[in-house]
Amino acid sequence: MSKHTIMLFLATGLLASAAQAQELIANGGFETGLFNWNRVDQLGSDGSFALQTGSASPVNGFTVPAPREGLRAAMTDSTGPGSHVLYQDVLIPAFVPGATLKFSIYVGNGAAAFSTPSSLDFSTPALNQQARVDILRGGTDPFSVSSADVLFNAFQTALNSPLVTGYNDFTIDVGSVLAANAGQTLRLRFAEVDNVNFFNFGVDAVSLTIPAPSALGLIGVGMLGMARRRR
Repeated sequence: MSKHTIMLFLATGLLASAAQAQELIANGGFETGLFNWNRVDQLGSDGSFALQTGSASPVNGFTVPAPREGLRAAMTDSTGPGSHVLYQDVLIPAFVPGATLKFSIYVGNGAAAFSTPSSLDFSTPALNQQARVDILRGGTDPFSVSSADVLFNAFQTALNSPLVTGYNDFTIDVGSVLAANAGQTLRLRFAEVDNVNFFNFGVDAVSLTIPAPSALGLIGVGMLGMARRRR
């Protein structure tokens, strides 16, 4: 085996061992309860986000899928209409070479349809049954859907969406969003509103990662070593 091959092999091995992504979300699996997460319910709402364990919803005991990973998830449940938000504020590093948002969500809409009004207000007279996932500017109104506040919409129930789903996994590239807001605090929000019938919105396995700086450095080491060998 040539020195060139050995150097490349060693750099690749170090990269594999060190290339652990930097996790920006704390307690994304809700295994320590709702620690690090903030819950906000619109004034007059019934219910909230609560911990889900097993295959029953937190309040009404409706049959729902078990949490996607571990023993716990967060899920909305209520006996009346309301609007509910679960969010975590995240400090974005000064250097963002890339970023990946992952989450798993369950949707259980007891109404006959979804609606997508530009509002998370359950008291509107029109049908308002929806769930969404957004990245917001830091410090904004948790219920805002203004384009000035919503930097990225990662998910929203559509009119023709299945009314009930299992926990579905999402993996989304958000590198450009985070890079454009490097060094700032952003808000990852899960929101659900219902004013016609029951709605369970489950959230689990939340992750927001960027490549570890050490991994990027090792790429440079490997490339430098190869360049020197070729001279």
